[in-house]
Amino acid sequence: MPTDGPGASDVPDADLATLARGLAAVLGRLHEFLEPQSANSLVAALGDHLGVDPTGLPVVTHELPSYQLIDAQVSIDVWAAEPGRTMRVLGMSGAQRRFHPLSEILSGTVGPVGIGPVDYVDAADGPDSTRSCVTFGLFLLDDGGQRSVALLRGADTHGPMRAAMLELLAADGAVSRAVLGELRRLAVRHSVLRGQVLAFGPGEGGEYGALHFMARPELRRAELVLPEATLAQIERHVVGIAEHAPRLRAAGQHLKRGVLLYGPPGTGKTHTIRYLLAQRPGVTAFVLSGQALAAIGQACALARTMQPSLVILEDVDLIAADRSFGAMGPHPLLFEVLNQIDGLGDDVDVTFVLTTNRVDILERALAERPGRVDAAVEIAPPDAEGRARLLRLYGAALGVGDLDDAALADAVAATEGKTATYLREVVRRAALVDAGRADDRPLRLDGATLAQAAAELLDDRAALTRSLLGGPDEPDAEPPLGPAGGFVGQTMGPGMHAFMLRRFQRGPGGATPFGDDG
Repeated sequence: MPTDGPGASDVPDADLATLARGLAAVLGRLHEFLEPQSANSLVAALGDHLGVDPTGLPVVTHELPSYQLIDAQVSIDVWAAEPGRTMRVLGMSGAQRRFHPLSEILSGTVGPVGIGPVDYVDAADGPDSTRSCVTFGLFLLDDGGQRSVALLRGADTHGPMRAAMLELLAADGAVSRAVLGELRRLAVRHSVLRGQVLAFGPGEGGEYGALHFMARPELRRAELVLPEATLAQIERHVVGIAEHAPRLRAAGQHLKRGVLLYGPPGTGKTHTIRYLLAQRPGVTAFVLSGQALAAIGQACALARTMQPSLVILEDVDLIAADRSFGAMGPHPLLFEVLNQIDGLGDDVDVTFVLTTNRVDILERALAERPGRVDAAVEIAPPDAEGRARLLRLYGAALGVGDLDDAALADAVAATEGKTATYLREVVRRAALVDAGRADDRPLRLDGATLAQAAAELLDDRAALTRSLLGGPDEPDAEPPLGPAGGFVGQTMGPGMHAFMLRRFQRGPGGATPFGDDG
């Protein structure tokens, strides 16, 4: 039937049909012509580089965690910088290129894949810096005439290639394996993770295994208010062993150690960890808390590779309740934590620092067995001298540092048994009291104002606030039990995990990590 429109009725239907068939035939021939040319362009480029047809050559593959993609990029750059070596980068085109390994791409069975642009991403290589990194591209490598091809691809969380991957192709499979081995060694030696503070957290879809760079804290010894004997014990196990590592090794003594910091919330356990990190600037540290403890295997593998290293497990009571509680048995993560600590062996320079608010419910095997925890150190609420030091520290900008012991006596007495967090709140409330006075002078605190703020926190109406700040009215009271015997509130989702990371920073699949063959 003729089509409506100007002049349409003047063209016979037979002529329109002939024209349509002709256009379809032309488009079909163009499609047939372009497909093999596109695919052949990639095969031809790799064949020219290798000197043989790449189709059917064996491919050596190494999967790696997505956070180590940038290490693979760094290793290739370092490899190519050696004298006598060259490198050229090619990209690929084709809708199916990301869904198949290199061997299938070259076989021509996955649809048209040809030469195209290289895919890049800016990947973090520090707390405040990024580096351009190939997420899908071919590296044509030449080592004095010995040639190979490396395909570097990032993880595709929505496709079948879920892990990052490095694939090596050469005319001789031995060459591929040798190049891959060297790239792995270079990735470990020049890793952007080395010497950093890293937190495991939720990845895409809430999966735990992503790494986040954290700024290394800067904390002086004078800013950590602990009894001298307590601080000396912690320093001896964490810092002292590191300082004497060569002599200890020569004497046949193991370097792996575990320190458990325990005490009520707000006493300074996290603050102590920040101090330890500041004391060991070149050490790689891994921070895990809450559900991120599920990544303990990855953390230990990296800690072994990046040693000397610190593995910090915060609030382990969340997953390490004593076996006697509840009929369901202990949390599976407990066994994984224990197995990973034991599995590292005694010859590694790895320090485990664990914190807990509830040492009484910890699994005895974790808290008492040497080799898992060598020292359990109580971080208790500060004594009178410590409370006076904390008031001066938190109120230094408000003139509290100039007050003598007599001026602080009432505030110190009113905060007996309270935590460092509680004392910080006393200073903040005192500053608010002083700010409310009818004048515009800079804020300055005296002993009476501090005592007034401490008295307000002792008021019955502030009972919940006192509890949240580490000053419970009944210090021996236990939290309520859940239906299976577990303590209520002992689960932590991604939101709470993010909060834990912020608290720590106040003041700042089948993939195998490079260097880990176990």
